[in-house]
Amino acid sequence: MASTLAASGNNGSGCGGGARPGVKPGRQKQSEWVGVRPRQTGRWAAEIRVPRTREKLWIGTFESDRMAALAYDAAVFCFYGENLPKARRINFDALPRPEVTDAMRARLTVANVKAIAEHHARTVDARLRATAAAAQPLPPPPPPPTAAAGPFAGAAGPSAPATAAYYHGVPAAMADNNNLVASAVDDSSQQISFDADVIAALMGLVPGEY
Repeated sequence: MASTLAASGNNGSGCGGGARPGVKPGRQKQSEWVGVRPRQTGRWAAEIRVPRTREKLWIGTFESDRMAALAYDAAVFCFYGENLPKARRINFDALPRPEVTDAMRARLTVANVKAIAEHHARTVDARLRATAAAAQPLPPPPPPPTAAAGPFAGAAGPSAPATAAYYHGVPAAMADNNNLVASAVDDSSQQISFDADVIAALMGLVPGEY
């Protein structure tokens, strides 16, 4: 490496070994991933030993232990590349590595490694969460609203015929088309006047033959 910096916070409390409030030391939940330790605040810390030194690099604290494990993997790659020593292993073999070439790695400082690891962990974790959210099935659509219906709603029976208009017991349509019948109705007495000429005309009789 071009230079190495003393890792800050690599004592007992700085590396996150303290228990959470109300939890006895040693009883706190530990992470299953390498290079990750719980913090007293509930967050997760990632740290790694700097190659060829006895110092540890405090990469940072993260919201989840998976994100801290991603940061650890990125730092391991920045230090060793693909050829890991037997004492080193990574957490996620199938996930992408930081875009750092071998020529770039030779010039990285410890501060560079810390910055690259933090950025890589947050970027990859955000992609993983977005992929997981997109894979979730969509909830079924709500049922269509049902209109309030009475006891006879929806029973489409035959339509009632229109009420015919009557004029003195004679359909109005007939009365309109046959003025002879309408004129034979007496409005005042409700009696029909039997005019001989009108009746003869209705019966088709020839005058002089009745």
